[in-house]
This record gives sequence, structure tokens and C-alpha cells, in this order.
Amino acid sequence: MNVLKKCTAALLSMIMLLSFFGCGEGTANVMKVDGMEIRAGIYIYYSIDAYFDALKILAESENFNYASYKTDKELKKAIKGKMVEGLPIQEWIQDKATEYCLQYVAIEKEFERLNLTVSEDTKSEIDTYYASSWAYLGDFYTASGIGEQTVKDVLLSGEKRTAIYKAYYGEGGSEGVTDESLRTYYKENNARVEYVKIPLTDGEGNLLKSDGKAKLKEMAEQYLDRIKAQSTEESMLHEFDNVIDEYKEYATSVSNAAVTTTDESGNLITTATTVKTTTVTTTTVTTTDIQGTDQDEDADRTEETTVIPSVTTATTAPATSGSGDASETTTTTKPYPNESIIAKMTTAPESEKKAEGTTTTTEINYTPSEKTYNFIFNDAKLGVPELIEEDEALYIVVRLNIEDRMTADDLWSESNVESVRQTIYGDAFDAKVEEWAKGYTEERDSAAYRRYDPLDLDIITYYNAIMKSYSSYYGG
Repeated sequence: MNVLKKCTAALLSMIMLLSFFGCGEGTANVMKVDGMEIRAGIYIYYSIDAYFDALKILAESENFNYASYKTDKELKKAIKGKMVEGLPIQEWIQDKATEYCLQYVAIEKEFERLNLTVSEDTKSEIDTYYASSWAYLGDFYTASGIGEQTVKDVLLSGEKRTAIYKAYYGEGGSEGVTDESLRTYYKENNARVEYVKIPLTDGEGNLLKSDGKAKLKEMAEQYLDRIKAQSTEESMLHEFDNVIDEYKEYATSVSNAAVTTTDESGNLITTATTVKTTTVTTTTVTTTDIQGTDQDEDADRTEETTVIPSVTTATTAPATSGSGDASETTTTTKPYPNESIIAKMTTAPESEKKAEGTTTTTEINYTPSEKTYNFIFNDAKLGVPELIEEDEALYIVVRLNIEDRMTADDLWSESNVESVRQTIYGDAFDAKVEEWAKGYTEERDSAAYRRYDPLDLDIITYYNAIMKSYSSYYGG
């Protein structure tokens, strides 16, 4: 009888352990915000977000690499006793998850206040995205106490957030944002350029001196003279493209023929070498990305990056098959294959940040280099190519009128317009949501907060599932 009691007690303990998070999706609530009950599943979902936020802070402040841990047990041991922004990591995660829950309520309230709706097409997209997400993360969600409805509700909240954002900052929104203002910002903060880089280093990265550097400088000057000799911008760009192609051929021939090094005097020494062929495999992605590793609630947020030139399609004359049906062969070409759109840096230099009494580990990566970047934004004249000399490279660069390419089928496409809008107003909207959330006071269920300890979440399993979903699309 005692043995039976012990076995029963052990079984009950195991069931309680397994259901610790698993029952979170039921009727259990963890808090009430302005009369709105927050289900445990919602809180647990945002606890995952908050957990990764904490790990990101530790990565930046302590160079802590959570991805290096193979099991969640190892991770828990590593973060035990750690502080995040002056708070124990568990408490910080709980507070951040609560903050996200308050924002969830704020979005619901504002969406209702503005009398907005979510289209059936959007709801259908949510269902599709949910199905893809659940395929990889469903087991983790279920074990953690996050049910299907919670995932759908959080995804729907993201769409509501986007709708509110558009109501404020979109076309015709209450903040009065105009296309003209977006265009002005884009023109002032981006540069359209074409350039070619000629390294002044040998095959091992050593700086060239004397004859090596002189030879390459003479080549660069000849290239520049050819480009400047053109009478129109169109012919100038055509010649620039020719120069780029010629230099690529030259660099390839030198690389294939020999490895170039220098002696103590800086003179060139060439050593015969074997040509190395590299095969590049490209992968075409035809489905929507399942879920990002950045668990930011503002899933619509994008960062401004270099714009890929638009693609035009050329159609050949129809060919008749044996059945008599006409078939078309299409080819795509980039109209500006050698141009780049370089965004102006918005991060303050390290010296300025230190002078302000702050610390940072961010390193600024200038494109194509700091000196050439400064020339482009401070000294370059439109349509006038110049040679920029640096210690490790020569750059032939020309800045062009970006407005010439700001058309709907090129740089001013709908997606790029929205990216610019987000760059300008994204932070302002986030601040609005945070302010709305601060207007609410939560009534926490202390027992529920103890029960749903975020540090009991198996974050490593979640991380591995995310990586598996990425690999399924991108390979690796």
C-alpha cells in the first residue's frame, strides 16, 4: 500500500511539473488591465519576447552569447544571479513582459477608439502565417502553455498595431504626413553613387609601396580621364561601367596569374599560384519567412538599407512551338547594375558619444570607406567624378541626382516609401504606444506570476526551433 502511495505521489508530481506551463492557455489569467483580463498564454508569449530582450542586453553589456549553450539547463546556470539594468534577470523579464501586456491592451483600446477594422484578406494571411509558425514552434508553444488562439491573437494585435500606425502616419493620416516630406527626407539622407575600388594591398593584405602603388594610381587616373572625357551623363555612366568591367578583368587576371607581395622596400614580388574556382549556389525563397528571431512586437518595422535597383523585363519575339502555340522568352536586367544607394549615418561617432558621458560598443561601418563617405555627403558635386586616395585603396566615385530615379518602378516604389515613412516616424509611434500603456495600471495575480516563472521557459529549444525554420528556407 505504501509503495502504491509513493508511486501515485511521484506520478502526480510529474504531472504537475509537465503541466506547470502547459495549462497556461486555459481559463487562467495573470492580470487585469483596465477591466481587461490577460490570459496566461498572452503573458507567457510576451515573456519569451522579454527573455530575449534580457539576453540581448547581456550580450551587449557583457558579451554574453546565449546561442553557445546546448541545453536550457546550461543557460539557466550561466544566467543565475545576473542583473539586467539593475534588476535580477527574472524580475526584469517579468516587468518587461508586463509592459508588453499593457501595450497589448493599449493597442486593443486604441484600435476600438479609432473604429478600425482588419480585412478578411489580412485575417487569411494571419491564418497562413500561423500555420507555418505552428509547424515549427507548436510543440514548444504547447509545452510552454501557449495555445493556438494566443498565437493568433498576438498576430492579430500586430496587424491592429500596423493599422493604427497608418491611421496616424500613413497617407491621409491624422499626423498629416505628405509624400513631399518623405521625398525630401529621402533625398537629404541618401546618396546615389557609382564607384570602383582599387585596393592598394597585395594578396596577403600588405600595403603596396613605390612601384606597386604608382602603377595602380596611374591606372586609376587613366580610368578617371576616360570617364571625365564623356560629354553627357549617359555616356559618362556607360564609360564608368566599362571601367568597372575592365578593372574586374584586370584584378581577376592578376589573381589567377600570381599572388602579389612586397619585399622590405615595398617592391612587388609575384609568386605563381593555382587558379581557384568557387561555385556559388543561389536559393530562391518562395514562401513567407516563418518567424524572426527578433521578438519585437512591432513586426512591421523595417530598417532603411541600400536599395536594390529595380528590374526591367525585356521580351523577345514569340517563338512558335510544334503545336503552333506561341511562347515567350523573357530576360531580366538591372538598369543600374553598378550603382549604390548609400544611406547617411545617423549614429553619432564614438568620440561624440564619449564626450556626452555615454558608453557604446557600436562600431560604425562606413560605405565604401569613411573618407570616401565624407566626400560623397560633404564635397561631391553631382555628375562630377573624382579620384579619392586613401592608404589602403583608391576610389573613383561619382555622385548622381537621386531624384532622377525616384519613380514608382524604381527607388520610389510603395515598399520603399513605407520604409522611409517607418524610418522617420517609427520611433514616434512606438513612443505613443508606450505612453498609452503607461496610462493603465495592472492588477497582478501574484500567485500566477510565481507560477509562470519566465526562467522555466526552455529558451534554447525555442531558439533551435527558430534556427531550424530558417534552415528550411535558406539552407545551412
